[in-house]
Amino acid sequence: MAGPMRILYISSKKNWGGVTNWMNRTALGLGKRGHRVYVIAHPLGRFVRSASPELKVIPKKLGMDYNPLMVAFIHGFIIRNRIQLVLTNIEKEIMIGGAAGRLAKIPNIRRVGREDDFNMRLRVKWHHRLFVNRCIVPCDLIRENALKRAPWLDPSAFTTIYNGRNPAFFSQDDILKQRGKWDLGAEDIVLGVTTQLTKVKEVDVLIRAFAHLSRTHPNCYLVVTGEGPERRGLERLTRDLEVSHRVIFNGFTSDPLLTAAAYDIAVSSSRFEGFPNTVVEYFAVARPVVTTDAGGVLELVEHMHNGFVVPCSDEQKLYQGLETLVRDSHLRERLGRNALKSIQERFSEDTMLDNLETLFEETIANHAISKQI
Repeated sequence: MAGPMRILYISSKKNWGGVTNWMNRTALGLGKRGHRVYVIAHPLGRFVRSASPELKVIPKKLGMDYNPLMVAFIHGFIIRNRIQLVLTNIEKEIMIGGAAGRLAKIPNIRRVGREDDFNMRLRVKWHHRLFVNRCIVPCDLIRENALKRAPWLDPSAFTTIYNGRNPAFFSQDDILKQRGKWDLGAEDIVLGVTTQLTKVKEVDVLIRAFAHLSRTHPNCYLVVTGEGPERRGLERLTRDLEVSHRVIFNGFTSDPLLTAAAYDIAVSSSRFEGFPNTVVEYFAVARPVVTTDAGGVLELVEHMHNGFVVPCSDEQKLYQGLETLVRDSHLRERLGRNALKSIQERFSEDTMLDNLETLFEETIANHAISKQI
């Protein structure tokens, strides 16, 4: 394809989750490669507040389904800015952004975060077939499960592009400064989780496992990084278990890599995932990881090679995994080295952007050819 691409992302979610994080990073990465990327995002959402200032973000609320004012606005935006491709995620974005793209005769790619975006409902089938040209999934498992849930989907329209992060290295001073914000020092063993505080993430299971661990390891602390509706309940749980003085609620972070680098052991306790971006971030800073086997995590983590995998919702197994790594610093170092190697060889951000760039270019070119036929 000659020249840079002109792309429009649409993000209507208020919360900062895996897909919004992915949109922020890929939009920024494509921009650094010379492409022009715009993002229409909810004016009260975390994307507007937390996305990179280098991005061109247009605060707009999509409103009701098929909102004609927003369809007209996005259609006009596409024409004025010579947009060549729209990228959407959830159904509302497809109904409005996809409709505007269809009116403007440009393709829409859907970034699928989880297989339950699809079902056998006529409405879902109609929107997808009418307004979506291709789908990106972050792991093979999501594609396989989506096809089982909705056999009407076209398997050839799906492309797996793994979430990626380039390795990040921080000085000991940077790490100690970050720990200092938690009133922790180099001698403390820090277990950390970076996640949305929702029920499905099962941070309560992690807190219970940590409470058990803390009885025999007085120098261990748990840092919970993230926001969500479960925070008050989780704080109450730490008081009930008498570990509130050992659990630090860190809130939202705009620098997840530095935060993860300040953990000694990183954790993902979720019972449901697509492809966990937080685990990729842990790997990128060479941290040993204890993770549940949720979603496509086994496409990234190999048990006892680059991480420690336990069954979902199993408090005892989670405790045992944490206990093993707390006691064995050599194992922590080995898992961390192998995690970093996995990022360098298969899951780098450069690889993700290469694959994304290729898909976007091919989709735009094929759509242009189809219009001429």
